[in-house]
Amino acid sequence: MAQAVIKSFKKEQGFGYIDHPEHGDLLFDFEACNFEPEVGDVVEVTQIGKRYDGSPKAKAVICPSKPPKK
Repeated sequence: MAQAVIKSFKKEQGFGYIDHPEHGDLLFDFEACNFEPEVGDVVEVTQIGKRYDGSPKAKAVICPSKPPKK
């Protein structure tokens, strides 16, 4: 599984982008994370789906260095 980095995250809007080595800028929603995301977090994208326009979107994101959110 490729490691990626959170490039941006807007908590008030609930989404951000991950710099993914295979998919480039990958949109993710807060609900896709099992942790509190922050810019610079090294993450693993475990599931990728499609956005309404057909581009890839992260559906499940984990951060091994952070505890799961409650």
